[in-house]
Amino acid sequence: MNIDAIVRLVLMLGIPAFMMWRGYKKMSEEERNDVKTDFTSKRFISTIGLVALSLLFFLLEPIFEMTWLKMIGAVFLSIGIMVSIVLTWVDAPSKRKAVLKIITLLIALSIMLWANY
Repeated sequence: MNIDAIVRLVLMLGIPAFMMWRGYKKMSEEERNDVKTDFTSKRFISTIGLVALSLLFFLLEPIFEMTWLKMIGAVFLSIGIMVSIVLTWVDAPSKRKAVLKIITLLIALSIMLWANY
């Protein structure tokens, strides 16, 4: 086991999770219900959920030293970004802004895949 990878996993998942939990506790009951609805929506799970899951696999790969974890992470990242691109294009009021967002997402995808392989 790689201690540096474990520390990185704890820091990169623990700090944001703690901050989200703290923010959730400060919300009113109506805001909490809105957050639950947003987090369980198909759109959120198919875009941000897959990207977050891929980052988890990327962080777990050095700990367990299994290269297939990195491959699964790359697949989830690709699917999540492609779904996000399609939804951005469909929902965009201005196609010019949509193209800028799509270019940004493609650059992010290529950087993430380049950095992890």
